Amino acid sequence: MINLMRVPNAPLIFSGVALLGLGIFILAVGVLMGPPAGVVGERTSELVCLQLAFSPDRASEILLSFPPDGRVAIGQLLIPGDFALAWGYGLVLFGLTALLAMRLPGKWMRAGAIVMWVPLLASLLDCIENVFLYATVQQIVSNPEASVAAIIPAMAGLASVTKWIALSVVTPAYGVAGIIKGITTDRRVTSWIVYLLLGQVLISMLIKPIQDIPPCF
Repeated sequence: MINLMRVPNAPLIFSGVALLGLGIFILAVGVLMGPPAGVVGERTSELVCLQLAFSPDRASEILLSFPPDGRVAIGQLLIPGDFALAWGYGLVLFGLTALLAMRLPGKWMRAGAIVMWVPLLASLLDCIENVFLYATVQQIVSNPEASVAAIIPAMAGLASVTKWIALSVVTPAYGVAGIIKGITTDRRVTSWIVYLLLGQVLISMLIKPIQDIPPCF
């Protein structure tokens, strides 16, 4: 576990990591994912259902509901687009959670030194999920009648569920509680900036699964 107060230039380092993540996020959304997202159109939210398909039949059903060019575009959204997106949001949350933890006392800081790694774990899981989903997409693009091996969507689903728990349960639970605690103990201007930025990111991480997961079932 890192002792955050002993990291040289810790505020600058973690701020830099968060800014790097923001840059990668903008690159992913604005450049890498722009063209294929334009082909998929308003149906990008259905890709969450693909992540949670678990079975070959369900994955095939979702993919075959898209036209052929849409299936190709989904593969392009996954790699390289979602690979970059995953590390973009992971680095942003890592940096902001570390900056929050530095402002908290005792056990709160020690807990934060652990929780700050959870978003990067989510990024790794997102990439694993993308690999399995990409394999599924490529197989169906090359042969819509092909049978997808059961292990492929199952592994994608397992990685996806674990990722969403990390992003939408563990990180927000510490982040929201930490912000509330921080407001009572540290009201410096720089701290308020961290609270507001982290709070905004956490809200966006909570809204997406709330909106996109229920329609899949």
